[in-house]
Amino acid sequence: MTSPARRVALLDSGLGGLTVLSALRALTLDTDYMYFADTAHVPYGGRELEDIAALGAAIVKRLLVHDPSVIVVASGTTCAAFDGVGWPVSTVPLVGIVSFGALAATTATRNGGIGVIATHATVRSGVFEREILKYRPDARVTSVPAPSLVPIVESGGWASVRARDAVALYCGPILRAGCDTLILGCTHFPHLAAWFAAVLGDDVAIVDPAAACAAKVSQMIAGLDHSRGTLSFEVSGDKDEFAANAQLLTGTRIDVLRHVDIKPSGTA
Repeated sequence: MTSPARRVALLDSGLGGLTVLSALRALTLDTDYMYFADTAHVPYGGRELEDIAALGAAIVKRLLVHDPSVIVVASGTTCAAFDGVGWPVSTVPLVGIVSFGALAATTATRNGGIGVIATHATVRSGVFEREILKYRPDARVTSVPAPSLVPIVESGGWASVRARDAVALYCGPILRAGCDTLILGCTHFPHLAAWFAAVLGDDVAIVDPAAACAAKVSQMIAGLDHSRGTLSFEVSGDKDEFAANAQLLTGTRIDVLRHVDIKPSGTA
């Protein structure tokens, strides 16, 4: 009897989860990847947690159609919503990113000062602070909402002066608080990693949860049969615009690209 094939599904509001996808593909190319980008509803950060959780649950339901081995919730804001409202029912494991970022930050910090830059919804939820304090109860957490960064990335402006200036603005409170470690609490933000590094300098460790998340998922699928390594995208908004930006960011070949409407779970 053969083992199930390696199939990993990912979800995000748009381009952010590509940071997790790239980390996964660096470890396991012989895996089929299915990625749902909910660009019709991006950005998530200004929405209520209940609305975000409903969108996330509907996407999980859609991804289950593809019979994945695991679903990666590659959106910090969706993880925050699920943490607050409840994780949806799934026949396969759901893996978030928050705990990976919190654990990595508590390992990296020298002085206990940990910054979190994330969306408004994630900061309001307090999910990163709760996870950090589980691992290091004496940590001093400074959380900063960064509402303009997701739109900058989604519009293709990751290398712009606007991106540089916005990152500098949001890093201000982190530096003033004396944090020596920063969690990029939204998967869109590693696309701006060069700007964060330039602003923060060598004295602040930058934590991207994607690498640890990818390592965990690769372990989960290690015993499964190899797949062809196809990459499929489903996009709720403009699929061609998303694909163009995705290829600019990752340089990867897209095997399947389709538009799929998504409605929040519980709506008609």
